[in-house]
Amino acid sequence: MRIRWLVTLAIAALLLLDLYLPLSIIGRRGPEGAVRLEVPTSRVAVGQPFPPARLIDLDGEPFDLASLRGHRVLLTYERSVDW
Repeated sequence: MRIRWLVTLAIAALLLLDLYLPLSIIGRRGPEGAVRLEVPTSRVAVGQPFPPARLIDLDGEPFDLASLRGHRVLLTYERSVDW
């Protein structure tokens, strides 16, 4: 019986959090256009050289995009869960 109440409270807390977060400072991002303006490299056109950048690879090592000059590259950026 206690487990059922604890699960009910946990679900209710998650629902309240879901209602509260979009209204909080943490949950506000602003319009998508304003967010895109903050990222200067988001306006690179297809086929144009990518500006110099240093990224982190899957092993945590720094990776320089200049080493890929002359090769076709597809970069995808995704928001992580901890953003």
